[in-house]
Amino acid sequence: MTAADATTERRLLVVGDLPRLGPIVASCFAPQRIEGVHTYLEAIAEIPRSPTRAVLVGFEVNCRQPEAAIAAMKRVAGESPVVFCCEPNYESLGRRLTQHGADSYVIFPPEAIDLEEALGIPSRRTQRRWVETPAITPAPSPEELARMADLLPKLAEGATDCLDAMAALVAAALHAHDAAVVLEGRTGIAGMGGFAAVLIEPILQENRPIGQIRVGARRDESLVGQLDSSKPAASTQPYTHDDTAKLRHYGVLFGRLLESARRTDQLKTLAYTDDLTGLPNRRRLLEFLEEKLSLAADAQATVTALVFDIDDFKRYNDTYGHDAGDEILIEVGKLFVQCCRKSDLVARYGGDEFVVVFWDPEGPRTAGSQHPHAFRAVVDRFREALRSHSFSRLGPEAVGCLTISGGLAHFPWQARTAHELIKAADQALLRAKEAGKNRFWVTGEGAGPGPSA
Repeated sequence: MTAADATTERRLLVVGDLPRLGPIVASCFAPQRIEGVHTYLEAIAEIPRSPTRAVLVGFEVNCRQPEAAIAAMKRVAGESPVVFCCEPNYESLGRRLTQHGADSYVIFPPEAIDLEEALGIPSRRTQRRWVETPAITPAPSPEELARMADLLPKLAEGATDCLDAMAALVAAALHAHDAAVVLEGRTGIAGMGGFAAVLIEPILQENRPIGQIRVGARRDESLVGQLDSSKPAASTQPYTHDDTAKLRHYGVLFGRLLESARRTDQLKTLAYTDDLTGLPNRRRLLEFLEEKLSLAADAQATVTALVFDIDDFKRYNDTYGHDAGDEILIEVGKLFVQCCRKSDLVARYGGDEFVVVFWDPEGPRTAGSQHPHAFRAVVDRFREALRSHSFSRLGPEAVGCLTISGGLAHFPWQARTAHELIKAADQALLRAKEAGKNRFWVTGEGAGPGPSA
């Protein structure tokens, strides 16, 4: 190419964020004529001065009116595409700018194929080969596989430190001093934190960015064998194309793992939830009760179970219909939850029968109170709430008509297992029914106050 040809060739103009965008564009499009300016105002003045094939606009922090700036750039660029490049957390701005003149936007760091499609410029030389023959992600090291094995159960359990483990995995894989994983306002960090990101990769779910991986400087090769990536190195080395390919792989992999964990959590929630009331179901009740009985046995503490049902529930179903019966079950469950501690569990056992598990990890509910007497106050609050609650589908019986009967039993005196405890409380419920309904029977003590209370 002669000097005259070089001056008439239409250029690719890079605007803003030159330290980061410049090397990416050069590696992708050289020897295409590439020029750059630092600010949006400079770009608006520069575009008309020389034939411009396309404009790639980076994010300018100090620009208060990016929409107006992009619109002005597009006016002077004419048919040449104006493309905005931003990090995942500014994607909403990218979408907004497409309504004010930008032809499209790409996520930083952009891949060659994305830049080609957005700018309408075929890449040349080395980068064209990368696009046509995708880089093969290097095989994971034994250390990466070990860290991945540690990460998977954390994701499955929804552990709060899973993002830290993800960041540690990336830091080990890329031999980085620091790494961070940012997701939905939470950040996991490996290393010192507060570092300057050298590489940034979006975390993708179904091709949609949901977060990002930020990687600090690479450790010196002499320290690659060290597992502690937080130790400072005397010097750093640049990342290779294999490193960026591996980082891109982790962006996709983390997205898939997080989606899988989310779906697993949803399925687990469905498996443990009663379809009608939204309360824990029998499966969740038994699992919860076994767990608390084990804790109580170790601490020589007490757990109390209350089994209660709705007096004459069949009559309400027959008189007002099953929709009214469903409303009763839903509202009764909500009312009892409101009367309990967060550490208690209110579950629907089946039909119109509910089970409440009381335990006191925070200590007695009132000074000196003991099981099961401490819960008579809870039961009284619930009965009062029931008397004043309006069940809209019960017509003239909407307020004050509903009563319940229940039985209480406690571990370890009346039972040694979850099934034994529920059975003992259920037998106490039958005694309460025999005693005239609208009352509670405490195993080993007898009936509590009835309708006159």
